Amino acid sequence: MNHMYAALCLIACLAVFPRPALSAEAEAGTERRELWTGSLYSSTYRAGVCIDARGNLRGAVYLKQVSGDVDRYTISGHVDGDRITASHHSGHSFKGRFVSPREVKGELTLKNGQKLEVRAQRSMDPEVDAHCRLVHH
Repeated sequence: MNHMYAALCLIACLAVFPRPALSAEAEAGTERRELWTGSLYSSTYRAGVCIDARGNLRGAVYLKQVSGDVDRYTISGHVDGDRITASHHSGHSFKGRFVSPREVKGELTLKNGQKLEVRAQRSMDPEVDAHCRLVHH
């Protein structure tokens, strides 16, 4: 499979995680930090994702190939309740929703129109830098 194709699928997959209920500090403007993990085909990924009080989503995805190479990609999107929309600058887009507190699913649409169903897992408060990139990836 094309390396870039797998990376783009992963990026859109990661954008499906919904925003949890906001704490008082999130309401005051602090972003919520999450770690998203999963696999897609023969690659695994880890992503630092930040979501602000208005539902704006941004993050960095680290895609680890079978060869051991790790590529980083940026993502952006929006959360509205349990619905997520996101896109990568290449033209791929994602629409997703909560399945449970630890899992989301959705549909990735590639710029060529191909659609893929994706799922991922979530945990809270990873260590990220000011750009929402994972400190340890």
